[in-house]
Amino acid sequence: MKPHYKTIIIITLAILLASVIAFTGKPQAHPGLDLALQSPSFVQAAAEGEITAAPDEVTSMLTQEAGISAYLQTSNPINLNDVRGLYRTIEAETTDYIIGSVSVPNYFEHFDVHVYVHRDGWILAYYLRDRVTSKIVDVKANTISTNKLETVVSIMAGAVGESSSGLKYYDFRYPNATNILMVAEDNNEDLFFSIKLPSDYIYFERSFSLRRSQWVNGGIDIGGEIQPEVYFADQVGYGPVLASALLPGQTYTVQLRSSNQYYGVLVITYGIPQ
Repeated sequence: MKPHYKTIIIITLAILLASVIAFTGKPQAHPGLDLALQSPSFVQAAAEGEITAAPDEVTSMLTQEAGISAYLQTSNPINLNDVRGLYRTIEAETTDYIIGSVSVPNYFEHFDVHVYVHRDGWILAYYLRDRVTSKIVDVKANTISTNKLETVVSIMAGAVGESSSGLKYYDFRYPNATNILMVAEDNNEDLFFSIKLPSDYIYFERSFSLRRSQWVNGGIDIGGEIQPEVYFADQVGYGPVLASALLPGQTYTVQLRSSNQYYGVLVITYGIPQ
C-alpha cells in the first residue's frame, strides 16, 4: 500500500514569536506533542532570595538532584498522612514535607518516580538528572498524551481529593529550556517519520523510548545510524540520541527497526531564543 504523508505542525504558546516545530510523517492519532516548561514559583523565588514554600534544603536538593519534573499546587493544604502510604520508600520527612519514591503502575521499580509533597499543596514528581527525559514516556500505553510523571502526580493528588489539572513541567538541568517535543511512531504501517529541526532554536537534549520484543536488538534508527538503548527490561527501553545524529536544519528519517518494535518516541528538549 502506498504510504500517506502529511505535514504536522506543533505550535507552542509562543507562536507570536514564530515558534514552530515542524515534522513530516504518516497520520496517527497522536503523532506529536509539545510540552511547555516553566519553573515552579518556589524555585523562582529562591533564585531571587525570597522566602519560599519549599525549605532551602529542598530547593538546593532539587537543583542538584532532579532532572525532568512535573508539578502542581493543590487548591487546599495537604495532610501528609493521606499520601505517606503511597511511597515505596521515604528518603526524607519533616512535619512540612515528604520526599521519597513512588511506583509507576505496570512498570518495574527502575521506573519509580521521586516525589516531593509539601503540606502547603506542592506535589512535584521527578527523575534524577542523569536520566534521559524519554524515561517519562508511557510506551506500554502506546501514548504520549500522558506520561509516567503525570500518572504519579495524579495518584498523589487523587489521594488528597484533588485533580491533576494545571500540571506543569520543568527540567532542573536546563533552566533555559522552554519546551519538550515528543514524536511517536508505531508498527501499524510504515515504521518511520521524517523530521527537520529549525536552526534558530537551542537544543539541550535528544532521547528516545521504545516498547519492543526482547528478540530484536534495541535502539532507534535516525538517518541510518542506530542510537542504542542504555536500559531495556520488560519490553521497555530508552536511551540518548547523539546531538550529531540529529542536527538542526537537516531532514532525517527516524525509523523503528522492525515490526517487533511496537512503539517508539523521539523526545527533544529545546529552547526558544528570547
